[in-house]
Amino acid sequence: MIRYIKLYDLIGFKVCWVLCAFCSIWNQPYLGPIATLLFILIHLFFVNFRSRDIKVIIIAILCGLILDSSFSNLSLISYKGGILAKYSLSPLWILSMWAGFALSMLYTLESIREKYILSSLLGLVGGPLSYSAGVGIGSITILTTYSYIYLAIAWALIVPLLFKYANNQD
Repeated sequence: MIRYIKLYDLIGFKVCWVLCAFCSIWNQPYLGPIATLLFILIHLFFVNFRSRDIKVIIIAILCGLILDSSFSNLSLISYKGGILAKYSLSPLWILSMWAGFALSMLYTLESIREKYILSSLLGLVGGPLSYSAGVGIGSITILTTYSYIYLAIAWALIVPLLFKYANNQD
């Protein structure tokens, strides 16, 4: 069963990521978060670690809220489809991406759960690449080239910390 959950999480996260990114530019910013919520609910129905998964999702969303809201307020990144923009908060669709990433991290990347240096390197490279893909789609705008450096540092810290938190919940 765990093999199917890994496959489901891998595909589900990618589909939700694409929906979140594209729907933000199609003036449908709720569609991606709704799809992500459905993805998470189906996932939680089939797993044994519901409590841990929910806690990690909440922590990941909080990390995303702090990180992406800070980057937006510091004029490093601009987001399309910012439902929460009037409150100076990152958009709901990017917080949904954080929730999806948390599940993907727990299951499809479980082989590096206790390899904090490797997970840090993954964050260092993968975080900025994900935002770069968002730039290509048009869902975000990087306002300064230094933004990528800040993203790399932030993700290099956040990914291993999320893994550490998840490991402490087992």
